[in-house]
Amino acid sequence: MEKDYNQILYLMAEKLSNPIMILNSEQIIVHTNEIMRETFGDLIGRHKNFIMGDDATGNKAVPSAEIDKEGRIEAVLADVTYSILVSKVSDREGETYTVLLFEDISEKHHLEEQLKQNLEKYQLESGIAQHIQNSILPIDNKYWNILRLNSLYLPADALGGDVYDIVKLNEDEVLLYIADVSGHGIQAALLTMFIREKVRANTHEAIEGLELLLSKLLEGFQELDIDAMLYLSILFCKYNAKKHELSIANAGHNCYPLVIRQSGRVEEIPVRGMPISKISDPSSYEEEVLVMRSGDRIILYTDGVIEEYSKTEQKIFGSEGVRRVAEALYDMEGKMLAERIIAEANRYTMVAAKDDRTVVVADFL
Repeated sequence: MEKDYNQILYLMAEKLSNPIMILNSEQIIVHTNEIMRETFGDLIGRHKNFIMGDDATGNKAVPSAEIDKEGRIEAVLADVTYSILVSKVSDREGETYTVLLFEDISEKHHLEEQLKQNLEKYQLESGIAQHIQNSILPIDNKYWNILRLNSLYLPADALGGDVYDIVKLNEDEVLLYIADVSGHGIQAALLTMFIREKVRANTHEAIEGLELLLSKLLEGFQELDIDAMLYLSILFCKYNAKKHELSIANAGHNCYPLVIRQSGRVEEIPVRGMPISKISDPSSYEEEVLVMRSGDRIILYTDGVIEEYSKTEQKIFGSEGVRRVAEALYDMEGKMLAERIIAEANRYTMVAAKDDRTVVVADFL
């Protein structure tokens, strides 16, 4: 004996773990499965608007036009948000039925709302942190009639891990440095602020010697309660205008400074040293001393400028790329030179940078 088509449909509905409701062509409820009955009671014979229309329970009305179409709709029923899959089936006599499969997505909506609120909070905090981070960077200017500073700082994200600063040590000496913290985001930004405050708090050590300053910075970093995988690189340049001596010390900064003589000759200064990390040894730092004259300049930069890869050239821009620009444009105004270095790196790689990029050009007066 052939089974009734509708009966098969009803039996299938009973097997489902989600609430299900079947409407006839007049949108009268003709069947509900057990979980639907447990949740909403006996609905057979009622119009769909009894449960899915606006009423005192605060249900969100679902227009009939939406139920006439197959697909997904959302409705709030008794303070629960459901995603409803609407399907159409027909029996042998041509009667069309609408099958509504309900999925409780209240928790999903709650999580999405939490994520939205957290994102808004992060964006607010990130904006404040970005403003603070930008405010601690020195402006392009002439400093104490000793150095003229020009720079370009382009963080890859809202908050970057690069920082640079210029500090007056005494009437004859200034300290210029550039640093790069591993990672991005708020943690990296906070570490850049730690660097600035630690350096400025230890200017006496800087006068005594850059090795001592690096040791103090390392000591402070190792006392921080942070991930052991985090580290930073920093390159210090201390200039004594009276002696015309530039002392350079490096803690893991793999972008060696470029010195440009007034004649246009470009020299890379390969000063080495271990990064500032939880496992670094303060005995690994050294100083290099150069004689600088009025009209000479120095370029400091971070690895975001040089490490982007060119598929065409099949190699990175590299310090060689920075040097090529410096040699070709050695007498260009400092700000424009910094901009051209970044522009040439962009042209070379032809991709958006994934890391912070900083270029500092300092002219000796």
